Amino acid sequence: MFLGRKSELARLRKELGKSGKAAVLIYGRRRIGKTTLVDEALKGCTAKTIRFSAVPDELSENAKRLSLAVGEALGVPMLPIPDMEAVLKYIAGLREPVVFEIDEYQDLRPKRKGDVVDAYFRDFIDHAPDTLKVIISGSAIRVMKSLLDRDNPLYKRFTLELPLGELDYLEASLFYPERTVREKIELYSVFGGIPMILSMIDPSLSVEKNIEALLLARDGFARSYTEDVLFTELRSTSGAYAAVSRIGNGRRSYSEIESALSDKESRNSLDYTLEQLVKADFIEKKQPINIKGTKRKLYYELKSNMLRFHLGYIDKQPAAVSPHAFFEKYVSPSLDTFVSHRFEDIARKYFAVLAEKGIRDDIVTVGVYWYDDPVAKTNGEFDVALETIDGYELYEVKYLSSPMKESLVGKEREKILSSPLRGVMAFGFISSSGFEKDGERRITGDDLYSV
Repeated sequence: MFLGRKSELARLRKELGKSGKAAVLIYGRRRIGKTTLVDEALKGCTAKTIRFSAVPDELSENAKRLSLAVGEALGVPMLPIPDMEAVLKYIAGLREPVVFEIDEYQDLRPKRKGDVVDAYFRDFIDHAPDTLKVIISGSAIRVMKSLLDRDNPLYKRFTLELPLGELDYLEASLFYPERTVREKIELYSVFGGIPMILSMIDPSLSVEKNIEALLLARDGFARSYTEDVLFTELRSTSGAYAAVSRIGNGRRSYSEIESALSDKESRNSLDYTLEQLVKADFIEKKQPINIKGTKRKLYYELKSNMLRFHLGYIDKQPAAVSPHAFFEKYVSPSLDTFVSHRFEDIARKYFAVLAEKGIRDDIVTVGVYWYDDPVAKTNGEFDVALETIDGYELYEVKYLSSPMKESLVGKEREKILSSPLRGVMAFGFISSSGFEKDGERRITGDDLYSV
């Protein structure tokens, strides 16, 4: 069953359905749903479809395999052609409607021949007939993004670019629709939005038991996935694993990351490392929305909840014989705190969705708000902040097991009113379990999942 990605699916179908040739670039980490998205988009497609997945082998071997895939798709007996350029010319010479998808494109272009392969595909796209649709996809995000660079042969050849990240909290919840709001928040906070992982969550098991089975067990699929991502994808960049580990464990500013690195080489190359991690979609740069045009309060965050869980719990402790014992000793005591920070991300995404849907067309940006009072020698940050047309709107976010009491609302209100805030026009509260009393700008967990 295909769940989520309505926007991406609509855009891909529109591109494949238009008259004239099309060239689509899709990239995203493994298991993110690239193949499933293409499968769904091609349902009902009447054109001949050539689908090929490259392997890390010599270009000539990939050419042979591609020629066989072409013959099979077109019902034409073909001898293996050990020349990629010749195979592409054959496909470009077809005059019937054809969809040609090549997956794991990065495996075609070893470093010494990357530009040559890209040039083959540039000429292929340039000379393709109007009846041809080309889909190029891959999981090496930095490599795939480089195809869009000005100095790459494929620059400006793509008619549609589709970067696939993890599903957001609303799309992820489609995989566990019968869960309570609290369980939905917990599952998203731990497992994030990777479709393959979400499809493995057992509806008959509690959140705790799913964590034990998928992440804490030595043979858990989610655990194997995170270990593969951390130890395979990060090893190509010096100091990358160390930097990601520090960010995942709460060291978010440049100076905090730098001070936590043990060797001089990693510290000296930290700027480059962080830049590559951003390009690879591991981390993102953030800054309070009320501080602009400066590097003040710039910080970094992991984009994956599941990697954050792995680094925060599994990576720090020795392998456990019993997943249940590990959960009780190391995870259970601080799980609510872990989830509460991810709940803030959900709240920010909620407002972003409202803006995207035009429900709140006054929202300019969504983020956090930072304040500093040098007189009182205090500073702090508000979890959710909206920059609106009229000014800033702040929200305190509480992940609670029961409705937020009016006494706590009053206490938080006093904290807001006593803080040195500039340009703030309004403030409110978000509580996962609702409120003891109704009030203006009070948003419940049910509200978050009802957009």
